[in-house]
Amino acid sequence: MGDSSIDAGPFEAFFDGWIFRHENFVDELLRAQQSYDESWEDAIRGLISRVLAHLQEYYQEKSRMIQRDVFLVFSPSWFTALERTFFWIAGFRPQLAFSLVMRSVNDFTEDQSQRIQRLRHDIEMEAEMLAEELARVQESVAAPPVAELGKQVGRRVVNGGETRHLDAMPPEQLRSKMENLLIDADSLRRRIVQEVVNILSPAQNMRFLGDAIQLHLRIRELGRQREAEAELLHQQQINGW
Repeated sequence: MGDSSIDAGPFEAFFDGWIFRHENFVDELLRAQQSYDESWEDAIRGLISRVLAHLQEYYQEKSRMIQRDVFLVFSPSWFTALERTFFWIAGFRPQLAFSLVMRSVNDFTEDQSQRIQRLRHDIEMEAEMLAEELARVQESVAAPPVAELGKQVGRRVVNGGETRHLDAMPPEQLRSKMENLLIDADSLRRRIVQEVVNILSPAQNMRFLGDAIQLHLRIRELGRQREAEAELLHQQQINGW
């Protein structure tokens, strides 16, 4: 894992198990889609509730990690570099959820369509405010991008048998502001998923959540393949191949 594996270890262990359950849930959702019958709606609602609880578990554990080291969360070693390119304030971009909804669901009612558009408008306004707050925080302390701060804070070096940080920790005020900003961003992400699920029918939710999880897993797998290929090339160069 990354340079700060000692700090991130417990969360990375949780995340490995969470990803395994992630894969199981997408399998359940796909099987349910293939054999869907309206008489099974209660069972489908139960499945959707379990998926939402699974997502909530991630945010609960992430909030504990934020309290331990917010800057590490902004440069998370448990995600691949490719996954991180899709991030906005250390998590998925709000626009992505709406793009997935529009791609996954083609049978909106007029009421659903209007509610989705109103929600999208509200979310975009809140996301813009959070992005502006992030910019203000960085400008106020003349800080480098937050992801780079996370790398600096987590970077360690062994010197004379002792482990020390290469860079001093950022001011406590900065840490507090970044914690609050990330908590607000995650709250917005949770709200998007919950409100979209409330708008959609059980059958529509199966498609939306199934596509969302599949997209994440595809990006993650591609990211891992690229990292493995880069590591192989690096080893070949070292060995003079």
